[in-house]
Amino acid sequence: MSRVLLVGWLVCLVFAGSSNAAVSQTIYAWFDVDGNLNVRYVDNSNVGSTIPPGTYQIVLNNNTADDYAVDHKFHLFGPGINYSPPAGDVQTTFSVTFQSGGTYTVQDDLDPADHHLTIVATNAPPSTSTGSTSTTTPSGSTKPTSSDIVGSEAVPFRGALDGIVFGNGALTLSRLGKKVSSLKAGRYTFFVDDESKTRGFSVGQSGKKAVVVTAGSFKGTHDVTIALKPGTWFFYSPGAKKSSFVVVA
Repeated sequence: MSRVLLVGWLVCLVFAGSSNAAVSQTIYAWFDVDGNLNVRYVDNSNVGSTIPPGTYQIVLNNNTADDYAVDHKFHLFGPGINYSPPAGDVQTTFSVTFQSGGTYTVQDDLDPADHHLTIVATNAPPSTSTGSTSTTTPSGSTKPTSSDIVGSEAVPFRGALDGIVFGNGALTLSRLGKKVSSLKAGRYTFFVDDESKTRGFSVGQSGKKAVVVTAGSFKGTHDVTIALKPGTWFFYSPGAKKSSFVVVA
């Protein structure tokens, strides 16, 4: 069964020095549950058809339980770049330099005709589209993907967290493959892969209204960006045991 290839996000924002600077020097790449290729900056906006020349760190993530990079094959190539992750790697971070005037392609080698992006490295204003609030239900899909933002944009963005609701109702929350126990205050995107028809994934603090990332009847993938303030937080399925993690200032 195909699962979403979630992105493992880094927390550092480094801006390019030109007047037409990139949104960030860190780029996140993944394939969603329907096989669509996602290439985004740290603010969740899409990398468009142009990008300022320079060196970027790309974070490619595929750490869900049963995929292991066999459904899709990421490939980035162009002048001075020809990169595909090593076979079997479920998470990888690498640096690339986009040369001025160069044309680059990002694609799924297993389906390049339908899943590819062409990018030209130029100092012209970048072509991007905001991806902070979207809902996509591809034709024939029974597992829609969507994203929302909860919290203030003034709170710094820290990265992404990977949540899984297993078919038996068990929940996990991890960051870059490691169990979450402590986080720094800020905004985080919770990417949840929900494989249960009866259990969901909620996040909240005691005495405050929880944020429902996926409801009990939902099965599929959903991502929500939440501003986490200092204190003890919980992730859980309503009516089931809560798991806690600490957010520090």
